[in-house]
Amino acid sequence: MAHDDEHDPKTKRSHYPLDPNSYQILDEIGRGCSAIVYKALCTTTSTVVAIKSIDRSTTGDFDNIRREAKTMSLLSHPNVLKAHCSFTVGPRLWVVMPFMSAGSLQSIMASSFPNGISENCISIILKETLMGLCYLHDQGHLHRDIKAGNILMDSNGSIKLADFGVSASVYETSSRCLNLHEITGTPYWMAPEVIHSYNGYSYKADIWSFGITALELAHGRPPLSHLPFSESLVMKITRGMRFSEYQKEEEKGKKSKLSKYFKEMVGLCLEQDPCRWPTAAKLLKHYFFKNCKATRGGSLVMGSSDGSTQSNHAMSAPNILVIVIEM
Repeated sequence: MAHDDEHDPKTKRSHYPLDPNSYQILDEIGRGCSAIVYKALCTTTSTVVAIKSIDRSTTGDFDNIRREAKTMSLLSHPNVLKAHCSFTVGPRLWVVMPFMSAGSLQSIMASSFPNGISENCISIILKETLMGLCYLHDQGHLHRDIKAGNILMDSNGSIKLADFGVSASVYETSSRCLNLHEITGTPYWMAPEVIHSYNGYSYKADIWSFGITALELAHGRPPLSHLPFSESLVMKITRGMRFSEYQKEEEKGKKSKLSKYFKEMVGLCLEQDPCRWPTAAKLLKHYFFKNCKATRGGSLVMGSSDGSTQSNHAMSAPNILVIVIEM
């Protein structure tokens, strides 16, 4: 009988084969500009996995992607999705990863919480994400594409940061592509200095994207998403994205649903001066995350920003709405 491997200690010691014949493709679960993600069965371990199949002919620097995939297999943190293995299959690179059955936060919001989720849930999700980001930065890696579509959840509610350094998003269908030389990421979430990449950028560029993701979780969409990609880029290049102006427009004519601590935390991430952005480790110490705790095995019902909740008893993946937090 096949089983998911995310919480099975036996499969963590298993060797995943480098032979495509050892994997049975079950379903397509995501498609990007240069990659397709499949749900598959590893027949040698009887575990369900995700396989990201990257087209080498459509990627600019395939050697770099292969190195990043190799790096993914060496990472080890409860909030970072690692790769079991990677290998070439004809013109494609296969990256075998754990299968996150609930999918991405973006897909969960799109199907059940289009106007955003509750701040209590946001604080837990973001804290778990930030712990994963701290680990990546400590290991010398930039993520470069922080967004709800790259924050994954399994059936037990574990949060994992995915898809760093490798083009096309896992578990997120998109028909849009961006190919602007050294620019890496998705425009709505990208820091202005990433767009001005000739000046170079550091780990802190991930902090800007983290702040945009916080707003995405709160409102169901990132700022400037009402604009086409090109206009979003132009606006960031010419005048940036000022958080105070965004909030004033977002809350016009209605009572603010966000706490001062949330706004303060996001404001730090979206400072106009990159030198003032906090590190991931420093941001983790912010008061917004201090009371964000849950007992081991405890559960939290994911609520929407308008106060409604939804049980998971009538839901199936990728719409699992009860988060079980393990600390």
